[in-house]
Amino acid sequence: MTSRWLLGISLVVGLLLLGVHGEVQAQGGAIDRYAAGSRSKPRAGRSESSHRMARQARPEFMQELTTGLYWYQPTNLSSGSGLVLQGFNYSPRYAFWAPNELMSVSAGSNLGLALQWSNLGSLFMVNVPMLLELNLGRGSLADRDDAVGFFGGFGLEYNFINNFWVKRDLDNSGNIIREYYSNLNQWGLLYSAGARVLLGGRPYALRFSQSLGVPSQNVRVTQVGLGTSLY
Repeated sequence: MTSRWLLGISLVVGLLLLGVHGEVQAQGGAIDRYAAGSRSKPRAGRSESSHRMARQARPEFMQELTTGLYWYQPTNLSSGSGLVLQGFNYSPRYAFWAPNELMSVSAGSNLGLALQWSNLGSLFMVNVPMLLELNLGRGSLADRDDAVGFFGGFGLEYNFINNFWVKRDLDNSGNIIREYYSNLNQWGLLYSAGARVLLGGRPYALRFSQSLGVPSQNVRVTQVGLGTSLY
């Protein structure tokens, strides 16, 4: 008789423990689903901008279009006063490192092109720099909504202009036998700096660059451009 009671009590306790275990699992699954939903959506009252600011900064591709002036100035004054051309620029860059959303380091270019006609002939200019720049504020990442941003960096550039140098063949007495033009082909180092500003709801970019040193043909190149950001 006693053994029957012990067996019955054991069965009841086992059923109770089994039911409690199932209930705990069900509540745990509901809690996990609720937590997952909370992580996938911002809490009520949290603005979308603050939610965007909370995400991790990421590399991004950006670009700008500008127009401005190029001043090609020979460092040897006997070579002439230089040449000024109006050029157009396309500036793509890729922010490959962004420790936060206020700052980024980008690799890119400021491709320049100019074509000028006159009764003396035509001039064709190509300027191809490769730049490594630090960007702060506006323009550090594509979705930065700051009113102002700044940038600066260094790089290597290639310049080509047809009919740039005046060459002269002289006789033994120093008289000019023949005068002709030669192309400019130059590699050199440069630095760049500028600002990006939001005015009237439109983004503008101001860029300045200049040869830093080691020009292969001793021509200093200065460029000033103003344009718009395409983001």
